[in-house]
Amino acid sequence: MKIAGFLVVFLSFISAEINGQSLKQDSIFLPDQLRQYQFQLEEPVEKIENLRYEKSGEPIKGTLSPDGKRVVMDHYKKGQRVKLNVQYPDGRVEEVSKSPCFIDPVSYEL
Repeated sequence: MKIAGFLVVFLSFISAEINGQSLKQDSIFLPDQLRQYQFQLEEPVEKIENLRYEKSGEPIKGTLSPDGKRVVMDHYKKGQRVKLNVQYPDGRVEEVSKSPCFIDPVSYEL
């Protein structure tokens, strides 16, 4: 009887361990320091400049997508508002600010 009880407890621990190691659907095991983040622009732009954190002014490495509608940032610190200067195809230059609630991780298709 004791052996059967021990066996049931042992098997339940093993099954919990196996289930605890399942893959997350939204992650491909990239640490936050390597993950890229992105935000959408209201309309397509031709060029971005001076991408930075709003409070500290610290620069952020970022690129404009080929269609000019998204900005992709490397090494973004989550929870920070960002600012940048954008140039539209008609020559207008404008300063744009994005709240952290509009900044999302880049998702990768496997």
